[in-house]
Amino acid sequence: MRQRLIMLVFLLPAGGLKNKLLNRLGHRIHPTARIGICWVQAVDRFEIAEGVRIGNFNAFRYLKLVQIGRGSRIVMFNWFLGGSGFEPGAVDHGSLRTLRMGDHSHIISMHYLDCGGGLILGDNAWITGIRSTVLTHAFDPVDGGIILEPVTLENLATVSSNCTVLPGVTFGEGALLAAGSTAWTRQQIAGAHLHGGVPARRLTPIKIEASLYDRHRYRG
Repeated sequence: MRQRLIMLVFLLPAGGLKNKLLNRLGHRIHPTARIGICWVQAVDRFEIAEGVRIGNFNAFRYLKLVQIGRGSRIVMFNWFLGGSGFEPGAVDHGSLRTLRMGDHSHIISMHYLDCGGGLILGDNAWITGIRSTVLTHAFDPVDGGIILEPVTLENLATVSSNCTVLPGVTFGEGALLAAGSTAWTRQQIAGAHLHGGVPARRLTPIKIEASLYDRHRYRG
């Protein structure tokens, strides 16, 4: 019954009433957060901080925890799925079926994000553009079975448009994955470097000033 009520409340427009109802149902939603009309199925807990913006028509399914830090944003038409975290023998190291976003991190639109093994974004980390796929589970061609490992973007790391990211990838601080690239299983994307290609390789050092990550600077 609780999950059905949660599903119905998430279909309401953004507003204070919606936030209050979600808090009554066991979530932790800051009064200043705005959560649009979203499809939510079998998500145990949302923890949404001050100033978070979640746009309309995002889908969250089979997740244990959605934790979004202060000032972060999810735009529209994204899929967040945790079903792969139910794989037999899956070991939970604290990230299974979890989406965690740090402060002022951003996920733009039309991405497919498998959170079964965990998707972790640090502060000011971005999954930008459209149509990127992040997978936290994949077939293991060496030992058989399933690789189920988190994908981590450290502070200021960015995944550009139309990328594919495979399980166990870690993006170092300030790393940038160029549009159309593929990061392979367990690849370490070096911080403060541009990576690109299929498979992605290190191209050149890059330094993006922290102020450039502040979306407010672009408002007229």
